[in-house]
Amino acid sequence: MEAVHRATGAQFELFAASPRWFFDESVAGLYRYHDVVTDVGFRQRSALTYDLEATTSALEGMLPFDEALVDRLAARLAATGCRVVVCDIAPLGIAVAERAGLPSVLVQNFTWPWLYEPLFSRAPGLRPFAEELEGWFGRASLHLLAEPYCLDDSRAHGVVLPVSRTARRGRDEVRASLGLNPADRVVVVTMGGVPEALPFLSRLRALPDVTFLVTGAERTRADGNVHLFDNHTRIYMPDLVRASDAVVAKLGYSTVAEVWREGRPLAFVTRADFRETAPLRDWVSAAIPGFEVHGEDFASGGWIQRIPALLETDPPAPRPAGGAEQVADHLRRWLSNRS
Repeated sequence: MEAVHRATGAQFELFAASPRWFFDESVAGLYRYHDVVTDVGFRQRSALTYDLEATTSALEGMLPFDEALVDRLAARLAATGCRVVVCDIAPLGIAVAERAGLPSVLVQNFTWPWLYEPLFSRAPGLRPFAEELEGWFGRASLHLLAEPYCLDDSRAHGVVLPVSRTARRGRDEVRASLGLNPADRVVVVTMGGVPEALPFLSRLRALPDVTFLVTGAERTRADGNVHLFDNHTRIYMPDLVRASDAVVAKLGYSTVAEVWREGRPLAFVTRADFRETAPLRDWVSAAIPGFEVHGEDFASGGWIQRIPALLETDPPAPRPAGGAEQVADHLRRWLSNRS
């Protein structure tokens, strides 16, 4: 959204159930918010484990799409003068765009049916929902694959670099705001926005010459070289990544894209039963220096002894632009051609 606005001056009607503050970090004043659940994905027990029963139950409440909801959202698009519907993997947007007579743009690095498929034996109820969703994913007017994508798709019209938000402040400025010095060695530890147990925190103090910025803690506080942030504390992660010398994180798309853009080494935490893991691992291993932490070993903190070596890694140069700008350019040219 931020990159499309820079390229075209566009304003947005945002349909999401994610909190507004998350979008205000990047595009405050550029959108009107419509509170609606557009997607299910996985219901999570923690950052590393999902709940298949809860996921199936949530899909039952959404699919097939409620016709009255599709009509209502299509009417809202017409009333607000929308020209195109951009979907970050949520196929409800494709259905609403069709009903409103508008083109739809799908930007994805995986699809939910592809992720659900290996789980059919454990959760047979997922199969019909996967089939329903797969039908919608094939109906987008413009389909873009974002690296690192998990499966080549012949339906796609193009491939873009990793899509991420851009950092807003300089490295020294971010560090100063955190009470850190320019010469400090800093490591970010994050598992994303879903809580995960962090029993290894006391072991981080064994590296007193390294400052750790840890998100997802029970409460925000500083304890020696360990700075903890709870999930209620507003953290703009691209700035935190820019302030760091290395990152330890769950192997997930947004963090990978932000780390790639800022040129930081990465210790990535994997989930053995998640289909996205293998292709993401392969891409990260080739593109970003660092090492893998198996999910079952994360809580023990055995990876902490490898942090000094991670900090000695020669990082790649930061990238001035990435996939977000490429998506914006695709969209600008595509809309111009349609006009």
